[in-house]
Amino acid sequence: MRTSHTAIRRMIHNEKNKLTDEQIFASARFAAYLTDIAEGITKRYRRSSRVVTFWDTSERAPIGKTNNRIISLNCGNRLSMSFPTRSLKADSLLGIIGHECGHILFSDFSMLNTFQQAIRDGRFYPHEPTELSELQQNSLDEILSAFAPKDEAVCYAVSSVSHSLVNIMEDVFIESKMCSAFPGAVKTGILLNNFRFAEEMTPVQQEIDQQHHGVFVIINLLIQYAKTGDILNLNDYKGPYLDALYQCIPYLDDAAYDDDARIRYDAANHMLLILWPFMKSYIDQIRKDRKNHTSHAEEAKENQLASGLPLPNLTGKPIPASGKIPCHSLAGEDDCSRIKQVLDYEDGRMPLQKTDNISEDGSGGISHTNDYSGAGYVSQAAEDMDSLMTRLAEEIVYTRYEKELTEELQKEAEKIRYGNAHKGIHVNVNRMSYVDSSYMTAYQQVSPQLLLISKRLQGQVSQLLKDYKYGGRLDNLPFGKRINVRNTIHNDGRIFYKMKLPNDQTDMAVAILNDESGSMSSANRITYARCASIILLDFCRKLDIPVAIYGHSTSGEDVELYAYAEYNTIDGKDAFRLMDMSARNSNRDGAALRYVAERLLTRPEAIKLLILISDGQPAAYGYHGTEAEADLRGIKKEYSNKGIRMFAAAIGDDKPNIQRIYGDGFLDITDLEKLPLNLGKLMIQHIKDKMTT
Repeated sequence: MRTSHTAIRRMIHNEKNKLTDEQIFASARFAAYLTDIAEGITKRYRRSSRVVTFWDTSERAPIGKTNNRIISLNCGNRLSMSFPTRSLKADSLLGIIGHECGHILFSDFSMLNTFQQAIRDGRFYPHEPTELSELQQNSLDEILSAFAPKDEAVCYAVSSVSHSLVNIMEDVFIESKMCSAFPGAVKTGILLNNFRFAEEMTPVQQEIDQQHHGVFVIINLLIQYAKTGDILNLNDYKGPYLDALYQCIPYLDDAAYDDDARIRYDAANHMLLILWPFMKSYIDQIRKDRKNHTSHAEEAKENQLASGLPLPNLTGKPIPASGKIPCHSLAGEDDCSRIKQVLDYEDGRMPLQKTDNISEDGSGGISHTNDYSGAGYVSQAAEDMDSLMTRLAEEIVYTRYEKELTEELQKEAEKIRYGNAHKGIHVNVNRMSYVDSSYMTAYQQVSPQLLLISKRLQGQVSQLLKDYKYGGRLDNLPFGKRINVRNTIHNDGRIFYKMKLPNDQTDMAVAILNDESGSMSSANRITYARCASIILLDFCRKLDIPVAIYGHSTSGEDVELYAYAEYNTIDGKDAFRLMDMSARNSNRDGAALRYVAERLLTRPEAIKLLILISDGQPAAYGYHGTEAEADLRGIKKEYSNKGIRMFAAAIGDDKPNIQRIYGDGFLDITDLEKLPLNLGKLMIQHIKDKMTT
């Protein structure tokens, strides 16, 4: 199977243009990309984290959460997927990762559990609120009275509302920390999400008209204020919800940036007392739901709290032209201007118009300024996404190509006449189309020392090959017409030299067939065979020698061939495929040997070298003993007459039997540790023989 590299690149380009958001963002490559970023963030603080991604575009799907080590990210969440370009979508997802890393680095989960347990037990943590207004004192008395008989509805309502209040301040705290510590792409992603959040805010009057529980109307106002420094009040609402918000804001402003989490818990307790009068309808709903054995309110609340990134009631609708997108509390004016320009440019938004400030005197809001180094993030994100999309497209094209190659190999196997000894035997060719990353990791662990051996072997013939290809002087020859007098001092008879003309033809092709029978598990034989294959693959590829490497075993009466390295492969992963080599079942050598010999015959090179690595005689159902030996001797003779040089590297206890079968093609590998080196030297000798003739 031959395909030009130009055609492959064209297919990759076409495939990249067809990739969907789900294929990109739900891919293992994108998860690895995010994991690398998360690890880089958290390792700075000697923490460890990992990203697990999934794809869920449903209405109430979670966005992201963490258990303090693993970050679970829904790459199909509506917030991120609402952005107009893939680079912005990627930035949004990175912002969520940054947010969750902020919880890992800066949130005290143990203290949060203590706070929540205290509320469930009917008490306040870190202490009962003090310095209260008359309204707050009345609320405290009512709550304590309800705590006494352990009113479950009250305890649940107080716990959920308190948790929401703490989450609001905790998110501001950790995002502030993250934007200060990582003022580049992480800050950009966090700010983009907050600006998109602002665009999706539900106006306060609309929430009231939809008859939301009053306490959650106020909580949504607090979330809007905390994340954007403003609220969406298109209808100029003035009423008790806004009054409660104004009372809560000083507590939020004072506590949100404090390093001591207990300050935020105390602030949440004080805000809870302000919100208590608005919680009555929520508590009544809880009692009603419990009575009916359904708890839609609880379910909705739990779904909201399951996400580490609080969101408003997203409608998916753009803000009306009269709406206002305020500058986020974590962003400087330059940040706001830059990101607004990006959003306007990429989605053609209508010009943003400013509305009234949240505070009546115009002095409300939170300011937190940091030097922002995120300029140019768009091009970087675009580069990252283009690179990732290219790799995904390559995987798709290469996988498709490898499947087609496997089908072609199978067709070739079916065309071969295997002789009477294998009549009715089916040969199945196995080749990995997709190579899992675990094989790459395993290869990287074992290959460094093996590749050093390959490099040393290459050094012994590289100059010969260079002279053969480009022409040059071949020295130290045992015979010839020209004498190099300097060589006479060696007294070895190698005194001749000759000039070699350039030759562009690669003149050797190699095939290696590994016995993968069950007995190869003994004494690490399969391990040494695998090591030899890794070395020889690298040796041949570096010297531009075509090479194919196979393994063989059986499945019932059928022959199973494993195509690890192929002549026409293009994905560059054959070395990783070798890590799948293992001891399996029986060995029907004749059919496997004939298949590999036929593959080798298709090569145009003058020297065709076939190496069989085996630890014993043929031993398969209906194929063993003298008849099997006779079959192998016949195969060796047949293909020797066709120009294939065949050698059997014997590494097991049946060396005499293997020698009897292969005769002058027998290699006795007594020391398994020398197997890779000996096979390398065998190839070197054949190369030298060819180069010097």
